[in-house]
Amino acid sequence: MTAPHAWQTAFARQRVPVVVVAIAAACTVPVLAACSSGPAEVGLPAKPAAATPAPSRARIAATPRQQVLAALTGYTAALSLAEQSRSAAVARRLLQPYLAAGRIGGLVAAVSAIWARGDRFYGDDVLHTLGVRIDGHRAYVHDCDDTSHMGLENAATGQALPGSAGVPDANLVTRIDQVAGHWLVESQVPESQPCAP
Repeated sequence: MTAPHAWQTAFARQRVPVVVVAIAAACTVPVLAACSSGPAEVGLPAKPAAATPAPSRARIAATPRQQVLAALTGYTAALSLAEQSRSAAVARRLLQPYLAAGRIGGLVAAVSAIWARGDRFYGDDVLHTLGVRIDGHRAYVHDCDDTSHMGLENAATGQALPGSAGVPDANLVTRIDQVAGHWLVESQVPESQPCAP
């Protein structure tokens, strides 16, 4: 894999392609309520004499694999929102439920340095999970992601920074640890060889 210009990750001392995760867009939809002076009279059908209660649906617990993948999905969405926030305080708050506490400061510092240069993240990636390995309270997720439609741009001009775009085969291994019953991302390290989704 040929690495374009990249920023230093907070997880490892290796250079990795700019990886901006798809933004979990949250839209607020206005709720329109009809106004009236009082409740309307509505005729209801007669209630049967002996109603049978509906069977309760027991909540199905997620498997450890599903929990690990949900933790990674939550982290990538939080990271994207943190990068777009342009606020260290907001970024810390967004990452706290998904990233190991000892890693938050370094990641926020790396993203803050990009903001301080007047740059911002753009684009979306396509995630492809190749495998999940769980060993007790530690899990490893292997991804081959298409980050070629992402990168950095000048915040004032919107011009993409040359060499900052990702690659179509970002080969990543994410370590996720279970801490106090919650799965938290501990590290994300690129593999040197290309991958295929």
